[in-house]
Amino acid sequence: IRDDGAYHTTGTFANLLLNAANKTLLNGYEEAPYTWNLWARQAPSTPDFKTINRVRFSESPDLLQVAENRDYPEGVMSDSKESYQVEKFGRLFTVSWETVVNDDLDAISRIPQMHGNAARRTQNKKVYQVLTDNATMGDTYSLFSASHASGSNLSGASANPSVTTLNAGYLAMMTQKGLNSSVIIGVVPRYLIVPAALGATAQELVSSTSYIVANGNAGVQNIYGKGGSRSITVIEEPVLDANSTTAWYLAADSSQIDTVELTFLQGEEQPVLEQDWDFNKDVYKFKVRQTFGVKAIDWRGLYK
Repeated sequence: IRDDGAYHTTGTFANLLLNAANKTLLNGYEEAPYTWNLWARQAPSTPDFKTINRVRFSESPDLLQVAENRDYPEGVMSDSKESYQVEKFGRLFTVSWETVVNDDLDAISRIPQMHGNAARRTQNKKVYQVLTDNATMGDTYSLFSASHASGSNLSGASANPSVTTLNAGYLAMMTQKGLNSSVIIGVVPRYLIVPAALGATAQELVSSTSYIVANGNAGVQNIYGKGGSRSITVIEEPVLDANSTTAWYLAADSSQIDTVELTFLQGEEQPVLEQDWDFNKDVYKFKVRQTFGVKAIDWRGLYK
């Protein structure tokens, strides 16, 4: 709170405080629903701010034939890790007592709800920033890179979702290898994540019962559609448009392989909303806080 008084005073909400007999308050803006929970993983909450280490154990190499009276060959395994911490996010909102008294539409009472919406919106933004920031992983390469030893998870071209480009994504993910072996782990894409600009293209591709006439394959069963052998779910996320209207992603089911995870601080799985009263200045103070961290855990379950 500022030393000179409340940040929001009677002059701040001029339209809310209009002296009109028939004024009405419109419903709050309905924001787009958050989508990170559809494909990313919520990990068990952590009790403190200490570094979270996610250790990734390598696959066992294939079994080898053992001749009679010979020693079994050693199967070398290894591990790697991804590390991150939870962080605190919050906002403070102050309003004078006079403003509250004049608020005959009870608009100020919506402050806690708006703070809660802001917390959920922040979670969503931070999860998708993992995809767009493309930070360095534990193997020293970017999240999306053609240099991963397990195989590339980055397309070398720019093209909209189509039968051809989806097939390329499937091939790249399903042929990903183990961390220190040539074992093919067979990662299966389950989610097609697109910006709003590609939403109609992706939905048409996946929802059609057959392929597009212009492609010369009308009537052919859509393997990516409902009931198809490669059934995939489209996730439209407008947060992505600010970074790129053309980049799109594939993600595996997090129950098959780790992708991106979000971890809350224990007790803050929901936004913490607090209210206080400044006795000296007749000012209400509202605060929202939520503490969480987000990290990509395994690049092999993601494709760009």
